[in-house]
Amino acid sequence: MEAYFSAFSFLLNPLYWAVLLAAVFLVGALGILPGIGGPSILAIILPFLIFNISDPVIGLTFLAAMAGLGNSLDSVPAVLLGIPSTGNQVTFLEGHQLAMQGKGAYTLGAIYAVSAIGGLMGALALLIAMPFLRPFMLAFSFPEIAAMALFGVLMVAALSRGTMLKGIIAGLFGILMGTVGTSTVAPAPRFDLGMLYLFDGLPLLPALIGIFALPEMIDLMMRNQPIAQPGSVSNQQVFAGARYGLRKWPMTIRQSIFGVFLGAVPGIGSAVVDWLAYALGVALAKDKSGFGKGRVDGVLFAESAQNAKEGGQIIPTLAFGVPGGTSWAIVLVAMTAYGVIPGLGMLDPDQHLNVTMSMVATLALGNLFMTLLAMGATGQMAKLTLIPYSQLAAVLVPLMFISAYQSNQSWGDIFLVFGSGALGLAMKWFGWPRPPLVLGFILGPIIEANLWPAVQIWGVLGILYRPVTLTLLVFGLGSALYLTRMMGRMSEVDAVSKAATGEVATPTASNIQRRLGLPLRFTWQNEVLFSLILLFVSIWALYETQSFNATQSRFLPTWLLVFLIPLQVLQIVRLSLGCGKEGQVMDLGMRTGTDLESTRRLGVVMSWIVAYIITVALIGMPWASIGFALVFGLFYFEGRGWQRLWALIPALLMALVIFGLFETVMYVEWPTQFITIGDSAN
Repeated sequence: MEAYFSAFSFLLNPLYWAVLLAAVFLVGALGILPGIGGPSILAIILPFLIFNISDPVIGLTFLAAMAGLGNSLDSVPAVLLGIPSTGNQVTFLEGHQLAMQGKGAYTLGAIYAVSAIGGLMGALALLIAMPFLRPFMLAFSFPEIAAMALFGVLMVAALSRGTMLKGIIAGLFGILMGTVGTSTVAPAPRFDLGMLYLFDGLPLLPALIGIFALPEMIDLMMRNQPIAQPGSVSNQQVFAGARYGLRKWPMTIRQSIFGVFLGAVPGIGSAVVDWLAYALGVALAKDKSGFGKGRVDGVLFAESAQNAKEGGQIIPTLAFGVPGGTSWAIVLVAMTAYGVIPGLGMLDPDQHLNVTMSMVATLALGNLFMTLLAMGATGQMAKLTLIPYSQLAAVLVPLMFISAYQSNQSWGDIFLVFGSGALGLAMKWFGWPRPPLVLGFILGPIIEANLWPAVQIWGVLGILYRPVTLTLLVFGLGSALYLTRMMGRMSEVDAVSKAATGEVATPTASNIQRRLGLPLRFTWQNEVLFSLILLFVSIWALYETQSFNATQSRFLPTWLLVFLIPLQVLQIVRLSLGCGKEGQVMDLGMRTGTDLESTRRLGVVMSWIVAYIITVALIGMPWASIGFALVFGLFYFEGRGWQRLWALIPALLMALVIFGLFETVMYVEWPTQFITIGDSAN
């Protein structure tokens, strides 16, 4: 024990505190910019640290702070602006609706409180678990990771409230999307349409931005109103939310322990942690009303686990040299460069115990400092929700496409945002839940990469004889059945749903016919066309699977489609008979409605986005982004005379971000163009 305490001697080094605070402020500044930060920032900083800082404790402290604190402020754009990242989709689902109710500052205050507790729990778990984790980690292999992923699929029940069949179809279709590209178990291309861009599959970030963020932007642009109402944002709300979060400490500790467990399993990414923690919280909540329609507890379920999972992800990184996440893979590269070898030496006072303790302290102290920084700034940031959305969209639309393009630096990223955005908008328009689609998309590669090797090595029955695997499967199935039963008891339409979606519950024609004992009749609905398109894609995919040149590459998509296609046919029949709308979806509905006037507004907004993409191709993304911010901001600005000068602010901000950050600091690449303007567009 004395050796452990002596390993904390770095706390007396002023340079440690300077590096820690610098990392906190850098993460805080980058965290509020959608799509910026994370592994890309670590990759940029890595060479500078290795060649300029010789002390591994100091260098790795900075990297560990960047990797472990990245979740703290990325909830700001998700809640206030409706732009999620890969690891805070639940925060977007619940938190953005709370922001529209004028509770954005309150929600962020609660997030900071539970994030601080979660970060402390993650650091404590790392400190306690390091000496005892080897037997536990060795018990996890292909079957256990596959079982964890299948557990996530079973949680579709929690994400499909009111529309179970649609949710299951969306989840299976998401898994199918995850099989696009070269198979993870065989060098065989699948569903790539002959495009090199799809060789490695559909990139997660552009697809996520398209499915979740773009439809919300379009919906809000159609309304052209502030996200929240005037008078609903104040600094007092931040502290009130923090007090509420602190009162939830028993739930926070429970969710944090779950997050540490999930983070310690290699291959379980932050997006999976997000949804599984949310599903667990919903399953254990006594009052299940309002989830998916803007409830603070739903945000806290996920955020507690997200910060705690960082402590879990360090465990395999330090113990086995297996990175727990993408950011920790970069930290592992830095460890190798510094001569810090993962393994038992990380607990040896004569080797690298001081490095381990510095990471523990960095997670604990960094989360506290980040909370203080966020508490002081959020009251002002929340005022963004009071600005007319046209002025926000003038900046957010270009910034969204710029962020997506950095995924692969390919025009395919831009087209994927637009295409997946059309899919997400159609689901939002017709009342299909998007969370199961995204969860399936994330879990698809994980399931395939672990299920096929597990079957080949142990066989189906052999997998079921493994205690951990069997426990996970039984727990997942039991949780799914429990959630299905509890969700079935919930009211189809509650007050929160009406406020969030603007819909009014009315009995459908089929419900009236059934009550009167009349025969069901065929009725055409526009949603049938959308369902037919999905069915056509599935049939084409089943045909394509027969051309795959490896059995293992056909295994998952073939069996998936065998289940998916009959369910799609059933859904089309139910829609045709007027039975397709069971209840409210655990998702954000169309705030502007789906009538003829809304369709006209949709066409106008889509024209702006298409015009932006065409302009990017013609004159380059930097100038097209500034031009869009200027023209769109001026076109929708409602002031007169000198007040119209305020409409220039979006263009000025866009220019500052592009030339002050992207060009000068980050040296980002831009899409190819047809007309060159200046050096920045090269």
